[in-house]
Amino acid sequence: MDFYPLIIPVLAATLRMSFALLVPSLGEAVSERSGVYNVGVEGYMLMGAVASYLAAVTTGNVWFGIVIGMLAGAALSLVHACLSITFKTNQIISGIAIWLFSMGISSFIFRTVGITDPLDGFASVQIPVLSDLPGIGPVIFQQNVLFYIAMLLVVVFALIMFRTRFGLLVRATGENPLAVDMAGYSVPKMRYLSVLITGAMSGFGGAYLPLAVLHRFSENMTAGRGFIALCIVIFGGWNPWGILGGSLLFAFIDALQMQLQAAGVPVPFPLLLMLPYVVTVIVLVGIVGVVRKAVPPRKLAVPYIKGEV
Repeated sequence: MDFYPLIIPVLAATLRMSFALLVPSLGEAVSERSGVYNVGVEGYMLMGAVASYLAAVTTGNVWFGIVIGMLAGAALSLVHACLSITFKTNQIISGIAIWLFSMGISSFIFRTVGITDPLDGFASVQIPVLSDLPGIGPVIFQQNVLFYIAMLLVVVFALIMFRTRFGLLVRATGENPLAVDMAGYSVPKMRYLSVLITGAMSGFGGAYLPLAVLHRFSENMTAGRGFIALCIVIFGGWNPWGILGGSLLFAFIDALQMQLQAAGVPVPFPLLLMLPYVVTVIVLVGIVGVVRKAVPPRKLAVPYIKGEV
């Protein structure tokens, strides 16, 4: 079988599919940098997906759908923040509970409302001259506007995290919250803000799926992308640029398996569907654990009790 005709479609799909991994991962990195582990990313994405679809299909405004999706993700993340920061519950259990809740409530809302209409959503943007370039034109310069926003967000998050006082405080909160407290800053406030950023970015990533990829909502449509985002954060070393690389890697695997299915390769499709998750395990256990030696924030998932070191 000649795989050359698949190269351009796979690369174009890689960039297109990277958004739903990249944006939630950027938000999760902020939360983990502050010391809060957010296993509920998948749940925030699901709520963002259903809320954005219903908002967009009822108003006809996809940008309004994006805003509502982000607000839905942020609202759900506030529950995790309250449980893990204020009440100091186990952050992993709290996140899993939120994910399970979101699976049920998103399906319930979707079935109760009963709206299944397709929507136009975000279409590809043809950038004059550049989109006609051979090879890179269809890959880079024929994406939808949200993809370019995601690339800008990488720069914005990198500048915020490493060039601003807020970023310094977030990183210090995850490493030495007592020092932040002694400096006169509120550790709970920093962690609440960080978790809300994660929720909003995850809701944004979830909204991308019905508004820019499928143009409709389907139950549990995030398909584990929130959990892959957790792996990408570790793979990227909690750095926006590393997260960009990890998102492109996992999006490439996802795009490849979809194109192989479409091309009719003689491989059972369940095996192809497994590819992104198999790569997740290999990267998390093998490459990250042995080669990268990724070091998480020192106080990650450790509740802060005022005055404790």
